[in-house]
Amino acid sequence: MITTLGLGIALTKTQDAPDPYLLDIGRKGTVTARMGFTDTRSAKLTTPDEIAAAADSVQFILVGESHATPSHHQAQADIIRALVKRGRLVTVGMEMVTRDRQMQVNGLSSGMETIEEFEVSSDWKNTWGHNFNAYRPVFEAIRDHKLRLTALNVPREMVRKASRESYDAFTEFEKKWVPYMDLTNTNHEKVVSALIGGHPLNGSGFNMLAGQVTWDIGMAKTALDWRRDWPYKKNIMVILAGSGHVMYDQGINYRLKQMDGTNSISVVCVSDEPNRKVSRGLADYVFVGELPPQTGTRTQ
Repeated sequence: MITTLGLGIALTKTQDAPDPYLLDIGRKGTVTARMGFTDTRSAKLTTPDEIAAAADSVQFILVGESHATPSHHQAQADIIRALVKRGRLVTVGMEMVTRDRQMQVNGLSSGMETIEEFEVSSDWKNTWGHNFNAYRPVFEAIRDHKLRLTALNVPREMVRKASRESYDAFTEFEKKWVPYMDLTNTNHEKVVSALIGGHPLNGSGFNMLAGQVTWDIGMAKTALDWRRDWPYKKNIMVILAGSGHVMYDQGINYRLKQMDGTNSISVVCVSDEPNRKVSRGLADYVFVGELPPQTGTRTQ
């Protein structure tokens, strides 16, 4: 059983569902992802420092996770710290916090709040719900270096409107955060379908693809608004989101490119065994870390 993309729907994988890590999208061929970071172009192991160097020419690096997987969040923190060491002005953009709560999360960046106080002020339990302590390495990196934290996501009510009604149900204010709706990317549709086990993306008054696209466009728009407000060459935003928003450059990265022609670098953290074959198109880099104890449902 899988829980689909944070929408709270439990589905059983169909027998002929494609492997979401082996889709034929983007760069051709496969690569063996070993423990640690693998460069999908060279098939060689690499390091956070080398990834930070590769990001010299971009202002966005997306690191996709399986939510609340400690090794994934440690990998994210390692990349953040490597970018700081390289002299970049790092902002951390988090899917886990909605942009209407930006004021509530500023205390961690300024050092005015402890990590424990941030858990309360961000209303983490109600707004995100996944194990807070799993993300601690990321929060420690933010607080240690007083990095800007951007609440990247849109409120869930907007996702519900898009998936159960239509984009026309958005208010004029909401359309500033999600300025358009585009469901024409067939590669993105393939990714989402694979992640939900091959099930249809709509039916019974529910359009899952529209909900996913709302998230992607909304987070990309928040990221671009950040760059507009902080137009410095050394700036870089590390976007932390579920892997479904990053895989094959068809999620947030696709919308950054669509809206602004912006290039980015992608890292996908894989919840699987080491020495696992993945598509070269999955991401620029793939991270494999230790799996958490099995507690039931797997999320993307």
